[in-house]
Amino acid sequence: MTGTRLLAAFALFVLPALTVAQPTYKLDVKPNLKPQATLQLDGSRIRRSAIKDDPGFRLQYHFKKDGKTIATVEARSQQMVELPQKDPGNYSVVLELFYPAYKGGAQQKGEFKPISNALAYRIEPGAKMGDPVKIAVVEPPTPSPAK
Repeated sequence: MTGTRLLAAFALFVLPALTVAQPTYKLDVKPNLKPQATLQLDGSRIRRSAIKDDPGFRLQYHFKKDGKTIATVEARSQQMVELPQKDPGNYSVVLELFYPAYKGGAQQKGEFKPISNALAYRIEPGAKMGDPVKIAVVEPPTPSPAK
């Protein structure tokens, strides 16, 4: 009976400690990978290209109106999304990839960084009440030559 108790005590205290010591793997974006995609306006939707050098982390479309965030939409499973707002104004959207940071603690750490062109577009109201809105890409201003 004493041998059984000793074996039970061993199993109770030592074996759980062995299962806690799991190996950890550092997942990151390797320096030679440069994730990149292209966004384009397709009617009232935003379409993204395939991602070159995709490490597989979370993706999101980040929509802004007049420089303020209005929506972030999951992009990993959606190559095309509807515009989140159709009120008149100037908007922009960029595709962002989550770059994890590995620090101690239980909270998620890391940040989203842009991996696509910043697509600027303008929504204008229809000519009459009830007419559809007009959506057009706004070309970025060309930089002036340095003097």
